[in-house]
Amino acid sequence: MDEAVFFDTLRQGLWVAVMISTPILTVALVAGLVVGLFQALTSIQEMTLTFAPKL
Repeated sequence: MDEAVFFDTLRQGLWVAVMISTPILTVALVAGLVVGLFQALTSIQEMTLTFAPKL
């Protein structure tokens, strides 16, 4: 019974971690795509433009 409780708690903890990190990762993904698209459309190859969203 102890193993079942442990694995259930572990599963719930991982699910909570996924749910908490999803909005943050989504915003980072969108920001990266926007900067990449902006660079591709304007042919700007400035490295600081890609560095700022990664922070």
